[in-house]
This record gives sequence, structure tokens and C-alpha cells, in this order.
Amino acid sequence: MERFTAAEYKNLAPRELWQRFKAGDELAFGELAQGHYRSLYNYGSRLTADSELVWDTIQDLLLELWDHRATVGDAVFVKTYLLKALRYKLLKALPQQPAVQLDESEPAQMPFSDSIEQKIIDDENQTEQTRLLRQLMASLSKRQQEVLYLRFYQNLENHEIALIMGLERQSVANLLHRTFKELRHQWSSSLLLILLGMVRLS
Repeated sequence: MERFTAAEYKNLAPRELWQRFKAGDELAFGELAQGHYRSLYNYGSRLTADSELVWDTIQDLLLELWDHRATVGDAVFVKTYLLKALRYKLLKALPQQPAVQLDESEPAQMPFSDSIEQKIIDDENQTEQTRLLRQLMASLSKRQQEVLYLRFYQNLENHEIALIMGLERQSVANLLHRTFKELRHQWSSSLLLILLGMVRLS
């Protein structure tokens, strides 16, 4: 297999990096880990406020992937594969929080990244929008919060979200539709777009 310089690895598509990682290419694996770490950490932080657990789980996931690189499957959507694997491992480590997996009715506030939250709070012009965003997210179930996060922050399509959350594609579409329908009863369309934009920035 042809070897590249460290800089050239950054130009490779995720699927090619994945194939090289499976073949034992350490630089390709390092590029995969570096390229997806932020997405993994941010998503994990939506499932639990325990940042140390999120960090440890990501490290365990990466170590397991490397140790089993010869037998892991082909990942058509690498980001989706990694997020799904992290979700599975985190939920196994959180037996006292079954609502994250199953509940669709219990309102619960999604945790925010401390650094991003502080940045928004420091900006006086964003104070009211921050309050409204908290109010919006607190009105949703954990599953609704998760599907919005994956759709608007991670920019995933419905079929990718379905793979991560263990749902049918139509169930994801229905969940998004129901969530927007509920939100439109409480918020104007223009304000809703602003607040969902803040979800992406958080």
C-alpha cells in the first residue's frame, strides 16, 4: 500500500482513511481519530454531562477499533459508524439513565459545552436568545433533543441518524416532524430558525 506524508493524509476521504486503517496504517488511523474527535466528544457530551466518562469512552472506542482493525466492518459513512459506536458504549456505561435510550415524553435539558455556553453568556447581545434556547430544549424529550442535535449540529441525514439511534428511517422523519410541529406551537418560524442555528454553534 502506498504511503503518504502526514500532510497528504489530510486530503484523503474518510472512506479511504478507513480502508487504510483496517490495513494497519497508523497514520490513517491517527487522521481518523483527530478528524472525528471533536464530533465524538460533542455528541457524547449531549448524552451525559460526565466529561471524564465521555473522554474515557472515546479512548476505549479508539483502542478497541485499533485492536480489532482486521475484523471491523466497512464503514460507508465513517462519521455515522463512529457516533453509533460511541452512543452504544456510553449508554452501556449509563445504566441509571435509560431515558436517554427510550423515553420520548420526559422533558430534560440537554447539557451544553461549558466553553461555548460561557462564550454565549459573555456576549450581552445573545443573553435573551440563550435563555430562549434553554427554554426550547427543556421543553423537548431527550430523544427529541438528540435527533435535533444530530440533524442540525452534526448535519446528518435521516438515514444516518436512524443508524446511530437504532431507529427506522421513517421513525426519524416522524420524530423530526413531530418535534417541529410541537415547537411551532410555541415559537415563531423566524425565532425557531435562530435558535436552531444556536444549537449548531453550541
